[in-house]
Amino acid sequence: MTMYGLRHPLLARTAAGTALTTLLAGIPAILLIFFWPVDLPTLDDLATPGEPIVIQTLLLATVWICWALFAFTVTVELVGTVRARRSQVRLPFQRLAAYLITTITVAATAPIAAPRALIPAAAVTIDVSDHAPAAEPDQQETPRSYVTYVVQPRDTLWTIAEQQLGDPMRYRDIIALNQGRTLTDGQPFTRGEWLQPGCVLRLPTDASKPEHTRPRTHTVASGETLWGISEQHLGKGNRYKKIFKLNKGRPQPGGTRLTDPDVLEPGWRLILPRHGRDAQKAQPVHRRTFSQHVIKTALYPTDHHAVHPATAATSSPRPVAEPRSCRSTASPAQLAPTAAASSADVVVLPQGGMMALSFASGVAVALAAARLHRRRRLPAPSIDEPISVLTPEPQHPAVRALEQAHRRANPETEPDFDLVSSAFEIDPPITLKAGTRDDKPVHLTLSGLNLALTGPGADDCIRAIVLDLLTQADIYRADIIIPTPDAERWLGNTITTLTDHLPGLRLTTTLDEAINHLEEQLLSRRMILQDYETDDIHQLRQTEPGEPLPALLLAASAPEGHPYLSNLLTMTTNLGIGAVLAGHSPSGTTCELDQTHHITEATGPLATDLRDATLFHLPPQAATSVLHTLATGNDLPTDHPQQPADLPIPPPSTTPQPVRVTLLGEPAIDVRGTPVDLSKRTKALELFVLLALHPKGLDREEICEHLWPDLEETLAGYRFHAALKDLRIALRDASTPDDKKAHFIERSGKTYRIQPQHIDVDLWAFHQALADARTATTEQAKLTALETAAALCRGPLARGLKYDWLDQDHRWPLTIASIKALLQLGALHERTDNHERALETYDQACALDPDMETATRSAIRLLTTLGRTDEARQRARHLKTRLNTLGAIPSPETQAVLQQLNAPRNAPRIL
Repeated sequence: MTMYGLRHPLLARTAAGTALTTLLAGIPAILLIFFWPVDLPTLDDLATPGEPIVIQTLLLATVWICWALFAFTVTVELVGTVRARRSQVRLPFQRLAAYLITTITVAATAPIAAPRALIPAAAVTIDVSDHAPAAEPDQQETPRSYVTYVVQPRDTLWTIAEQQLGDPMRYRDIIALNQGRTLTDGQPFTRGEWLQPGCVLRLPTDASKPEHTRPRTHTVASGETLWGISEQHLGKGNRYKKIFKLNKGRPQPGGTRLTDPDVLEPGWRLILPRHGRDAQKAQPVHRRTFSQHVIKTALYPTDHHAVHPATAATSSPRPVAEPRSCRSTASPAQLAPTAAASSADVVVLPQGGMMALSFASGVAVALAAARLHRRRRLPAPSIDEPISVLTPEPQHPAVRALEQAHRRANPETEPDFDLVSSAFEIDPPITLKAGTRDDKPVHLTLSGLNLALTGPGADDCIRAIVLDLLTQADIYRADIIIPTPDAERWLGNTITTLTDHLPGLRLTTTLDEAINHLEEQLLSRRMILQDYETDDIHQLRQTEPGEPLPALLLAASAPEGHPYLSNLLTMTTNLGIGAVLAGHSPSGTTCELDQTHHITEATGPLATDLRDATLFHLPPQAATSVLHTLATGNDLPTDHPQQPADLPIPPPSTTPQPVRVTLLGEPAIDVRGTPVDLSKRTKALELFVLLALHPKGLDREEICEHLWPDLEETLAGYRFHAALKDLRIALRDASTPDDKKAHFIERSGKTYRIQPQHIDVDLWAFHQALADARTATTEQAKLTALETAAALCRGPLARGLKYDWLDQDHRWPLTIASIKALLQLGALHERTDNHERALETYDQACALDPDMETATRSAIRLLTTLGRTDEARQRARHLKTRLNTLGAIPSPETQAVLQQLNAPRNAPRIL
């Protein structure tokens, strides 16, 4: 049991102090009392080493030497703690000494005589003298081309030149670029005999850029072992201990942890060492991931207020291209070159609320994940089940607006599978997106953050900060700690039922319990930094990405301030730990917000950077809906009752229809065989698709709400009439003289609709086929109707068209109904032993949606029954690959089919 095995922090610190005192004073006292004076052996005694006096003398000498080394190590650690600088010398017993001193240091920075909750605000005096302004830039610095490099531990100019410039002799170029620049402690750079880790050096422009490699992961499948995983990825099974060491004790999906190398559960996501068979073969892959193209772009804009707690005392923002101060705790936000941000990066919600665009992308990923989970879990319909297109699950206006904002910011929207798989990231967030000032985003460096908000808008802003971090949270990325009473106040009473489906959210019973966890993490992270000989968490994440330490944020209510917690946070500047409080902070920054969430007054280290800013905010109802969306994206089952939403099919035309419209698959329009090109009349095409999905018609206001939701009503009306005119002209130009008199789009009162006597829409025929299948009285009639529907299923609805209202309300419900119809048709063919046609139908369903696990399972089962095991295994491998990419495991039904595939031929078949 460690010191923190004692639940009460005071007992843990007392135990550490007692242990240190016993080792430093108790050992010499015992030796002096019981073994002094020492009887030294004579020469005759040394001639016989087995003599008791010789053995006793050797043992005493060993104990005294060990004690002296330990005392010297403690002295070195104490000096390093006082100077806030890690010792560069490796000594025996250093880990033990550092552990004990760190434990005692936590108590030494705050009063402990009274319970934490009873400490008065005036009982603590905070020294913030270490937050000194950075050195001013040189006024007459000659501009020249260069790139920057952050010095790592054990770096020399020789090694930097060799690694970054390809020639160690080019260290002279580095000296020339940095000669005379002010470095740490105000000392000028001379010839670089001593380099402080964290300093920023200028390098020639031809320096190589460090390649970022994402830690590899493996999703555990049923029956796998660490030995097998090691053999697969590392080349040798006996290297399993490296995988075990990387993942031991890490939280896994479902709340379990890896503690025994012989016990693995399906669905666990294991981090793999960087070096292995896969790493050697892999080539650099540059993918546009969700976190890269949205979150990381917003993290470091060049023209924004990047606020770091350790340097916030400066009166004005400094250029981020080259920080003048090379503190070892330099913020990555101050070192990274970034793209500019604008007011377009902000999303204003319809019922109140304002969030960053990257938050909208996080919600979009959650919605895509929810759709994937729902489609994967879709059960195969029975033969007699009526197939209908069902109504989509209703979305809260805030969630809908966030998804639309993401789509508009990313016109080339990725499919759900690509969006979800590319969004997986284990790099912890470095900053919190706080708000805007002068139309520029304000970001707060999370490490060492000590921010308190008060006033009418405080709760909405804390709610926004927590939810923004939750959209980036994962078991490896972020850990948000909130006392349960505060969580229910900010996030609603249902938050306790969603916790299991919100990775990274940790609820505690009380604030003291949350602080205990904070203390444990502080001690643990200091020890990890000591083990890796690294100065801060950011450096550790760069040098050892396989050691993911999530960003840790405490959100809690402290109306009268909490001096103990504030003092604790002063030691987290380099540990990736921060806090946002509702109330006041004695040593941190306290901001007063008005009802518009504008900061009217601020005091503390970040006051200059935050004053007059408007913080992001979320009202309670919007936050609740977003939380439910995030939980649904993490496999929270939904019980929303869905009703049939079949189209009201117009009566069949008694005369041939000159215009044929194809919407299932690639959209196409032809007039008596002549194609009509509407690619340059985009709104005319969108209007045509919208009316085809509403055979009964829509009035002008409804059409404008779909196509021009952001325009003023009069202007939207003008746009509508222009699109209607373009559509009619395009159809008439391709028509014969007899058809030119047709309106094609008729008006009845205020309603506009397609004229069914002139236009045939394949979507209407598909709905009619489903209706015929539902009302069929014989199996043959049902088979005929479903074959008609299958012939019309040429792809997703209006493939390639990207309309917000189309995806959210129509495309996926229709796809699910199409696949269920195909599965039912395949089952009917299997019943009549028409296996080849059944397999064709299952293949059609798989092509329509590759992530529909039920369709793939049906094809594998049928291929296994037909003895075509090679084809079945190929499809099984493809299915496992897609599931592994999503971090999902096959359903129990699929696992049974896969086991049957690998069973002996005489085993009973699963039907």
